[in-house]
Formats: sequence, structure tokens, C-alpha cells
Amino acid sequence: MWTGPRQDNADIYVQMIGAGSPVGEPLRLTTDPGSDQNPVWSPDGRWIAFLRGKPSQSLVLGAGQTELRLIPPLGGPQRKVAELRVRWITPIAPSLIAWCPASNCLIVTDSPGEGRPVALFLVSLDTGEKKQLTFPQPPVFGDSHPAVAPDGRSLVFQRNPSGSGAELYWLPLGNDLTAAGEPRRLTLAALNATHPAWMPDSKEVLFSAGSSLWRLAVTGEGAPARLPFVGEDGMMPAVSRPQAGQPPRLIYVRSFTDRNIWQLQIPAPGVPRPSPPIVSISSTRDDEGAQFSPDGRRVVFGSNRSGEREIWLADPDGSDAVQLTSMGAEGTASPRWSPDGQTIAFNSNVDGQQEIYVVPAGGGKPRRLTSHQSNDLQPSFSRDGKWIYFASERTGEFQIWKSPASGGDAVQVSRNVGVAALEAPDGRDVYYTQTPVEASPLWRLSASGGEPVKVLDGVVMRAFVVLARGIYYIDRPERASRLQFFDFATRKSTTVAGNLGDVRLGLTASPDGRTILCTRLDSAVDDLMMVENFR
Repeated sequence: MWTGPRQDNADIYVQMIGAGSPVGEPLRLTTDPGSDQNPVWSPDGRWIAFLRGKPSQSLVLGAGQTELRLIPPLGGPQRKVAELRVRWITPIAPSLIAWCPASNCLIVTDSPGEGRPVALFLVSLDTGEKKQLTFPQPPVFGDSHPAVAPDGRSLVFQRNPSGSGAELYWLPLGNDLTAAGEPRRLTLAALNATHPAWMPDSKEVLFSAGSSLWRLAVTGEGAPARLPFVGEDGMMPAVSRPQAGQPPRLIYVRSFTDRNIWQLQIPAPGVPRPSPPIVSISSTRDDEGAQFSPDGRRVVFGSNRSGEREIWLADPDGSDAVQLTSMGAEGTASPRWSPDGQTIAFNSNVDGQQEIYVVPAGGGKPRRLTSHQSNDLQPSFSRDGKWIYFASERTGEFQIWKSPASGGDAVQVSRNVGVAALEAPDGRDVYYTQTPVEASPLWRLSASGGEPVKVLDGVVMRAFVVLARGIYYIDRPERASRLQFFDFATRKSTTVAGNLGDVRLGLTASPDGRTILCTRLDSAVDDLMMVENFR
């Protein structure tokens, strides 16, 4: 799948490789305005299976009806095999289909019914009939990334316990490729293993985790091990089938992003800026989600500059940077200050799923605040410092909850979907957005309860900050980010800054509202890598 030279639509392409192969432009197979994703070559080489969904701003398959289609590898008439329903919303498209070894059927991710986790099904190419293979139960989010062993005797797949922190499972298969036992877990959620691929001997699988490629014996003997020498920043591995005179090849995607924190100086809150943004906190890795301390003298942010994603502190210009946590988990992020500047809340999946933690701003051992079978993330303090708001899936979908900052039982705040909440400076209202991926409405709810009121449309992710006079937020009306200011007095928005690049994750303002920090994606590289004679 490629979005093309103009990066405007996801379609299926074929590129010839290897010695003696003609080198030229990739051959474009599909031109539909829908989002074509998940291309998978059949073992007999006759077909490429793929999914076609509705166009998406993020170019990732989202919730809704999706078509399972086939197309010849060099182009030609397409064939619709079945309709599927997926409800996967992620920044990176998951693998949702895999071929059976005989090329006569496919394993797909589909919905078994409203309100039930997505599961894996066997789909016949001849009839389109579906047979359910896995039966995940709530609070599991669903099963995806199917991979059938070359000998057809087992299936490895990814299971998300409740939205993040993926686990790999192994399922034995009978002669008719239906389930011949119960799934067995191979990896823990803390590793966040994704995109499994079989070795030709049907005894080992490769997978990606923590910006590396790993291998694991499905017999359960031994622990997962990183691939030596290759696989840095690797994901989506695939191993070719053995052929006479051709040892196996490993293909994988080397995916690298560089997000940095940029600064805008504003004459006064809501007044258009007179000067362009400048880089504030940067490295050769991701630096994101910056938040000013209450006195404006320090900034807390998330970064993987030391390897794993951790919480860091720095001056607003990036100097005097100090690593605050050593969680050793892939999903440590979203730091927020307490009103007195003494404590920082954040979320991490070090114990397998996302939970809320607090740590002294001066350093020390983090304390786990929440403990629930569902993911808890995106914390923020109430203005009096007594509560910590966060998003949780405890009801089956993300909603806003809060827990006492000192520890104790959580209380549900919102009744509609919510993923990022901030309390107003006067403590009277709570504002929250509704999606972690694309633009979302911004809602206001009284801190004492009641019905929510929609305030704005089009707020990107969690990129908003509430001041006494109004709300700074990022929107992307035409795939170009703008900084907007919604004035409480006039009930109108003013464009403060435009042409900001790809700004999505997080937004913060200094106490006087005149210095803005935002996270910008400055570069993203996805290279296809090939390893000859892989074993």
C-alpha cells in the first residue's frame, strides 16, 4: 500500500525487485477513491488480497464497512469476496487478512456482532462463507494480524487486551483449518508485540516490538529475542517461501519519525502572532506532548531519545534536559503537572496495559494510581489538585473518569465518549475531546455533573489548552494545521497562526498565554529493507 507521489490516497502498488528485474516506477493496481490497504500476496502467486474502506483523513482504515477484494498481481478485473466490519482506530493500520497455505481461503478480522470484540474468521474464496476461529471476550478489544503457518497446522495472531499493549497468541488448526484447541498466549502485553510472520519451518515467528524485530519459538521454549544486526526501527516483517536455489529473504519496513516541540510567541492571548514558529525542544528522536509547569519555568514532555519512551524535564528552550522516569515501557507518555508543580501524572503500560502513574517532579519512584483491567490514559489534574482526570474503557468505550490524587476509587465523569480532559482555570467545567486519532468535537461538562454541551468541532486529538479568557486549539481544515483561539466572551474563533505543518499531539501555553508549545512531525521515513539469505 502506498499513498502515491502526492500522498493523497491509499492504493495498491507492485514493485519489481532483485537482480535481472526491470527497475522502474511502481505499478499502480488500484485507483478507487476509497482507502485500499492490507495487500497480501497469495501463496500460489495468482492474487493479491486487500481491503477497501471509505476514504479517511488519516489514511488508516477506521470503523465501518470494508470490502475484501482480490486483484491479479499485474492488474486486471477485481473480485469482491466478502464484506467485513472493522472498528479499529489506530495511527498505524493493523494487518487484518492472511492467506491460507493452499490459496483457497483467507483469515480475516471481522465483527461477530454489535458490542462484541472483533474476531478472526475463515473466509472461503469459492463461496464467501465465514467460519469464526477465535472468540475474544470483553474487555478484550479484538484479534488481528493473523499469520497461518506454512504447514497449515497453526495460526499466530495479535490480541489487544483492551485497545493497547498487544499480545501474541498461538492457535492449533485442524485439517480443515478450523480451530483444533484453545489459543495459548506467547507474549505479554508489556512487550506490545505486533505483525507476526512465520519462518519457513513453521517453528518460529518473527514480530515487531519496541522499534525492533524479534523472533520466538512457538513451542513456548525460551524467551523472545531481538534479531541481531538487523531490524532497528523495524516493523511488519515478512519472510519469503523457500524456492530451489533461492534462500529465504526477510523484508521489513524501517519506520522512523522525528517529532519536535516548536514554540510560538504571541503578543497577547488570542492575538495573531507576528513571527514564525521556532524549534524549542528537539533531538533525532521523538519529543512530544510538552506541558509548561505552573510557574512557566520548566517543561515536561515525552521522548524516546534514550531508547524507550520516558518522561523528561527541560527548560522551555530545551536546555538542562533531565530524564525523570525509567519505566522501560513502549507506551510511557502524556505527562501533566499538578497545580503546585510538585507532582507529574502520566500513563504507562509497563505492567501490560495503560495505567495512570504519578511521580515527584524532583525525581523519585513512580506510584501507580489506577489498577483496572481496562486501559487508563491521558491524565490531568483538577485545578485544586485533589483529583486526576483520565480516559478509561471501563464501560466498553473510552469515557472520562477521575480518581483522588492521593489514591482511591475512580468516579465516572462523562457519559459520552471522551479521551482527553482538562478542567477550566476556575474549576467549574471540564472540557474534553473524543478521539485519539483524528479531529473531534470539544465538549464542556460541569464539574458537578449534568449534560455535556458541544463547544467546538474539528479539534485535533488532544491539542487544546483552556485559559481564563478562552481556548487555544489546533484544527486541520485542509490537512494543514492552524492554531485557533476560541474567545469565551465573543464565542468566536480567531486564527492565531497558520501553516504550522503536521501538528497533532499536545498543546500547552505559558501562564500568561503568550508562549505556545506544540508538537510537530518534522520527518517520517518508511523504507522497505531486504535481507538476503535470512535464517
